[in-house]
Amino acid sequence: MTCCAVKRAFIVLLSLLPALQAFPQFIYQPLSARSSALGGCFVGDGPERYVSMGYRAAFGMAGCATASLDASFLLGERGRLTLGYSHFGDVDYAEHQALLGCSLRVGRRVALGVAAGYYVQAVGDGHYAARRWLAPAVTACIGVSPKVRFTAMAGTRPWDKSRPWRMHAGLSYRAVNRLLTLVEVESEECWRLRMGVEYCYRQHFFFRTGLATAPLVITAGVGVYYGRYLVDLSVESHPVLGLTPHLSLSVCF
Repeated sequence: MTCCAVKRAFIVLLSLLPALQAFPQFIYQPLSARSSALGGCFVGDGPERYVSMGYRAAFGMAGCATASLDASFLLGERGRLTLGYSHFGDVDYAEHQALLGCSLRVGRRVALGVAAGYYVQAVGDGHYAARRWLAPAVTACIGVSPKVRFTAMAGTRPWDKSRPWRMHAGLSYRAVNRLLTLVEVESEECWRLRMGVEYCYRQHFFFRTGLATAPLVITAGVGVYYGRYLVDLSVESHPVLGLTPHLSLSVCF
């Protein structure tokens, strides 16, 4: 009787949750300039169908730039396919990262996803040495209320045996249609807190700011959305290494 009562209470709780319109992001998905401007938060909502290109020049240092390509396609009314690729470094040392993920809405209030990331570290453009790893990841998103959404993500880190897991968990709160607030906790090499705020002006202009701890990084950025096209620009300020600009160009369809 006790198990049946708990099951009924869980079903009632799910029925009270609001309809979920967004799909969750994946932990190893290429980071967009929008996420960079929001303190690096992954939990923000975004378009469901898009193709995006990004370029991030870490601290303005030669050989530390990241170029990325990210795409998302709907699979019927409940599913979404996500593809991603990023390249960091130069001919002396480079890191390649590819992602294939699939997410599915379970009912009207919960979305779940699984993904696989493939990583390559190459020295001398792969001619001298190369290391490869396959890292699975899972993600979940729950509509807690019409204004609040909870997202949790986890993935493996096979290249680091001392810390083999990476996890994110956070909340997004949309007080009004124009204002989005994000709070996220990340566990990778250490525990980090990320926060971000986004304000939308006249449905075409976005102003963003955020921060991340350990070390303290201040972020800011803007976005312009016109028709099917979206341009995002962000800047991250590291207390020692300086500024990192990040640009993303997206086409929604």
